Amino acid sequence: MICIPIIAISHKEALRDIERSCLLADAIELRMDLIADGALPELISAVRRNSNTVRIIVTWRKKEEAAQTVESPEAGDQIKDQKDKKMAMLKQAIELGADYIDIELSEGNDAIEELKSHGAKMGSSTKIIISYHNFQRTPSLNRLKGIFNQCREFKPAVVKIVTFARKPEDNLPVLSLIPYARKHLQEIIALCMGDKGRISRVMAPLLGNFLNFATLEQGTQSAPGQLTASEMRQINKLVNGDKTSQKHQVLSRQESQPRNYILLGNPVGQSLSPLMHNTALCDLGIEGRYNAFCVYDLAAAIQGIRGMDVRGASVTIPFKSAVMEYLDDISADARNIGAVNTIINSNGRLTGVNTDWRGLLAALREAMTIKGKKFVIIGAGGTARSAAYGIIQEGGFPVIVNRTAEKGKLLAVKFNCPFYALDDIEKIEADCLINTTPVGMYPHVDKSPVDSASLAGYKYVMDVIYNPLETKLLKDARQRGCHVLPGLDMFVHQGAEQIKLWTGLDPNRALMKKTVKERLAEGE
Repeated sequence: MICIPIIAISHKEALRDIERSCLLADAIELRMDLIADGALPELISAVRRNSNTVRIIVTWRKKEEAAQTVESPEAGDQIKDQKDKKMAMLKQAIELGADYIDIELSEGNDAIEELKSHGAKMGSSTKIIISYHNFQRTPSLNRLKGIFNQCREFKPAVVKIVTFARKPEDNLPVLSLIPYARKHLQEIIALCMGDKGRISRVMAPLLGNFLNFATLEQGTQSAPGQLTASEMRQINKLVNGDKTSQKHQVLSRQESQPRNYILLGNPVGQSLSPLMHNTALCDLGIEGRYNAFCVYDLAAAIQGIRGMDVRGASVTIPFKSAVMEYLDDISADARNIGAVNTIINSNGRLTGVNTDWRGLLAALREAMTIKGKKFVIIGAGGTARSAAYGIIQEGGFPVIVNRTAEKGKLLAVKFNCPFYALDDIEKIEADCLINTTPVGMYPHVDKSPVDSASLAGYKYVMDVIYNPLETKLLKDARQRGCHVLPGLDMFVHQGAEQIKLWTGLDPNRALMKKTVKERLAEGE
């Protein structure tokens, strides 16, 4: 449900905005603290006249919990006068048959009970929203649950909790309140404000938010980070989608709740995982979405996954090893590799798995026989660990090459294989070179981890980078007569393995590859 707040500074402008909003909204919030000369009876009549289905919420937001305020003195008597006007206005809304009134939790027990009593006395059907707003930060998940339970004690129709996101992972504990509320059979509006909170406005409809606020047009937000009504319509269209496919109908009968998946990393802005995974999920008929989160606080992000009931997560640079300490179980492969790129959430219990090595082997097998071959692996991070592990499993022989000797030697010792400094790479004779570093990744497409002359002795050269489709390393290798293996194939295979683990279904890998390839081609 989309709700457009009416925040016009005059009664006349509010009437105009109501007429426009009734064409787009499922609900309208009359912000009587902002409409300076607003006459509530006329405003409600205007909504009813324009639509008999649009729901009406009447709000008089206290200054401490409002993004926008009308300037007024702070004297104690005047504050009391404002509260008296607010209570009178909300009682009037009840008498006029508004669908909802909004009262802040911070107004206290007496004010909330007074409104409830007035509604009962009038025999009114007006329902109460009890709200909490924090324009400074996002409290911890435990604190948010405490606030939710305080609101719930009053038996409101809807609990509303809105906080300010200082960092992207602040969205996770707030969004986790939605499934928490659903378990308690309580309607809730849970959102984050600010630019870093916009992702909550995208994901909240998927999780079952009671309503989602939107603005008529850019620049008229009642709170920072609000999307426009047309943008929210597009999101709702994606959420509800076309559910006519046979596969989707089968899955819908099996499970009524959307399945949600995320990518954790830093940075993630250039990642095409959301595009690829969402295409595959849609093709399988899975109701749910995959979104990317740029993470600064890994512990908070993992806490959010548990609370929000995210079914699965992808993990990328720089968290593949660091994430392991926050998980309940680690698969044998991931433990031996020392890196996790996939998280499976089973009723709050998180298991770490690694699909990178399977994706890399699948890409290599399409081009060559691995057993008995020697592979030079450039890098010493999570992907290099996966490559060394997979090659050994397949009967190949890895050689670690790294710019930083200490990290490279530790990895070589772990897998009992040779180590060479990057400057000594020309001394190695091998069948295939694999770059697992980000050197050459978009936007630094003119970079390569090695000189072109170093490639002369290799029959195969693989780069795990998929953006650009052909890195400088691969271009140099092709000119040297090497058989090149782009990173796109590994990217697709590891992603497909993730989806299999999360859903039990094998996605269309050709479609996944086509989708990513077409997007990358657009940027060339």
